[in-house]
Amino acid sequence: MIVPPIDIANRWRKANGYAGRGGVVVVFNGEVQSWVNQLRNPEHWLPGCIAVDEQGHTWTAIVGNERDGALMWLANHEL
Repeated sequence: MIVPPIDIANRWRKANGYAGRGGVVVVFNGEVQSWVNQLRNPEHWLPGCIAVDEQGHTWTAIVGNERDGALMWLANHEL
């Protein structure tokens, strides 16, 4: 069973004391990679990483490669 990134991020926030702190939890291949206070620096992440905020909005790091990271964050929700 594949667990959605939103569920992974929410569980991680609760388990690690990040609920109510804002920011985004970055998930890659079903595992939390980190929490950051704001969505930035796509070049620091591999394409395919998904950032999840506390409201359930998600962004996917797209285009790029392992060496150079992603080119940009693409919103997966309506702005």
